[in-house]
Amino acid sequence: MATEKEANEAREQYSGYLRKLGAHAILVDKVGRGKKGSFGVIAFCEEAPPGPVPDALEIESGGEKKKIPFAVRVTPMAALE
Repeated sequence: MATEKEANEAREQYSGYLRKLGAHAILVDKVGRGKKGSFGVIAFCEEAPPGPVPDALEIESGGEKKKIPFAVRVTPMAALE
């Protein structure tokens, strides 16, 4: 289970990697169901990234390694009308 703060740390630490995957937006949001839901990082890309991507991003928080849930969503970039 990851806190919102930990998920934001992961987003900051991995932003360069996520941009290289083609992310045009990176979001931290609650994932999972129920009261014990965890926060995770979601990268939005116009095309599926080449090759496999991890299902978690690893950070160090409070001297412990934490796995932050991670997902990629394929969606077009928003355009002004």
